[in-house]
Amino acid sequence: MTIVLGIDGGGTGTQALVADETGYIYATSTVGPTNPNAVSRSQLKETITNIMTELHTENPTAFGQIACGFAGMSGSGDSEKSHLVESVLAEAAPDFPIRVDNDAINALYAETLGEPGIVQIAGTGSITFGLNESGETARIGGWGYLFGDEGSGYAIGQSALQAVFQAYDGKVEADVITRHILSYAQIQHIPDLIPFIYESLSPRETIAKLTRPVFQAYDDGDALAIRLIQQAADDLTLSIQTMLNRHFQHNQEVVLAGGLFKRRDVLPTILNQQLSVPVRVLEREPVVGAVVAALQDAGAVVQPEFKSSVDNASNNRSAK
Repeated sequence: MTIVLGIDGGGTGTQALVADETGYIYATSTVGPTNPNAVSRSQLKETITNIMTELHTENPTAFGQIACGFAGMSGSGDSEKSHLVESVLAEAAPDFPIRVDNDAINALYAETLGEPGIVQIAGTGSITFGLNESGETARIGGWGYLFGDEGSGYAIGQSALQAVFQAYDGKVEADVITRHILSYAQIQHIPDLIPFIYESLSPRETIAKLTRPVFQAYDDGDALAIRLIQQAADDLTLSIQTMLNRHFQHNQEVVLAGGLFKRRDVLPTILNQQLSVPVRVLEREPVVGAVVAALQDAGAVVQPEFKSSVDNASNNRSAK
């Protein structure tokens, strides 16, 4: 039996599991954000310390037997941020090593259990991540909203806002999307969208959340909304197809993860039609993939009952 720690860290929240290769879960923790681009070092240290305290309190025996950990953290893509997170984790948990890497690994491994595959993440941002048949990893996109994030919630929201203001100037028609966005923002006049965005705690997140009224306009059959959603689908299709062509010898099933795929009848359906490979929306919590990565690092073999065990545990937690 090998006990490990898996952490899924993001800009809005962080989950941690202590588990073994059978999928038995010994302790869990859910805390606030740990994206090093969104929180200070002191905030990061406090949150990570809280994780370790909660896990130790829930099951001190299992915590003392942790062989190693894996932390898939958003915002840790560059070496400086990765080293920052690693140092904080080492301070909070000095008794076992914790490897830090891209949080896309969590989403992929949660479905493939460490086997080759592709994950397309699309929420506020977007990234395409793959593990090929040779064990090599690759990424496409995920460079941030200033440099790309095509097919993301931010990209859709930004395009919608641009259309709204162009319509206000009389350049285009955007009545349906405008109505839904103003209703969502609970404002009456288009210029008031400017302080609504800029004075929010996170303008990037606020813009990304405008996908909700865009989807409402899509449901109304609005041509502009349909065009924006189709553009996002085309951008995601290009990223996935590029990943397949450049880094894989054979077709792979694509795992879809992130808020944009909650509406299975929209983007997942379009992608399934446009891609020559099957797509699957991730049901499992990404933190499960972090456990798989930690088990790999420990040299443990994921057992056949792993998926059913973690799924049953997740369902039991949700029912409480």
